[in-house]
Amino acid sequence: MLGNHLDSASPVHSGDLGRYRTAYLEAGFLERIMGLTWQLFLKGLRGETTVINISATATVDELLEMISKKNGIPVETQRVLYTTKQLEYGQNKTLADYNIHNESNLFVVLRLHGGSDEDPPPKQLPDDVELTDAPDMITWDDDPDGSRAKMPCGHAIGPESLTAYCESLLTSGKFRFLCPYIGPENGVYCGKEWDFSTVRKLAVLTREEKEKFEKRITENYLRKACGIQECPGCMSLCERNDKKDRRVVCPLCSKKKEKLYEFCWYCLHDWLNSSSTTKCGNSSCSNEDPRLKILRDSPKKAVVGVKDCPSRRACPQCGMLIEHERDCKHMVCPCGEKFCFICLKSAARGTYVCGSYNAPCTVAAIQTTIPGA
Repeated sequence: MLGNHLDSASPVHSGDLGRYRTAYLEAGFLERIMGLTWQLFLKGLRGETTVINISATATVDELLEMISKKNGIPVETQRVLYTTKQLEYGQNKTLADYNIHNESNLFVVLRLHGGSDEDPPPKQLPDDVELTDAPDMITWDDDPDGSRAKMPCGHAIGPESLTAYCESLLTSGKFRFLCPYIGPENGVYCGKEWDFSTVRKLAVLTREEKEKFEKRITENYLRKACGIQECPGCMSLCERNDKKDRRVVCPLCSKKKEKLYEFCWYCLHDWLNSSSTTKCGNSSCSNEDPRLKILRDSPKKAVVGVKDCPSRRACPQCGMLIEHERDCKHMVCPCGEKFCFICLKSAARGTYVCGSYNAPCTVAAIQTTIPGA
């Protein structure tokens, strides 16, 4: 009745299929309506579903080869499962042997090879770098044949150690590189800051490492800087023109949605209360700058022997949150403000008014106001 085989581009004229005058049939349509071709749904790669049209009498080998052709992955480097059964290649089995039927769902699992067993070649410091025989401050490696640079503060470190140390700082959310050296005899912490150009050169950063470092430094700085938030709609980094605004408008989201998109600067949820510019209408909103909660919840610690000092402070000038690590109480914010972490008094003409870096002073209360909040 259906006549000769029709390929995907063959027109079907009057009389071929009853009342239909012209139609274009996809490959396998005739077989499928007769129950000879099945549709199988393949899942597990890229979060997508791929449709496989295959003969109901096909072998498993034919199915696996068809899947391999579809996704471009060799048969031997992927597993295909139907329920709890893995389809085995080269066993002369059919789809029926696995109880696969029309519109069954199959899942692909990639077989991953291990990475290279070869270590990357050691990093070589440039010829103009001052080398030192002093042990690496991180690993204490003192191999005379090792390559260790003398940092601007005078302490020694190899390029691999420097890369790993600075990566750990960036991973923990920091954006400044401070020398971690602690004197073995006097326990004095160096803490001198290394600029990124120095780190880039002496860590012998690869192109990929350099790109990653630059990205993380900027991201970490912006997240801790005064007045930087992510729009909850498009995740763009943004700041307020007027630091007092709580109800703000994202131009990118407004353009995409073709209507004004407003959100709360404090809780980062859509602005619900159209009659107010100070209360967003979200029940979970604390109606305060989130940095204030961070300051309130900061654990206490001893700073240069002074107990019960908050471990986090906001810069009195710009509001950036700063966490105390060790030793010195004198802080220098990236904005240039110099202040004491304990008493929060700003330096006057470059001089700290509360004494030397380790002199005790009175602990200032937890900050309840922040510039720009």
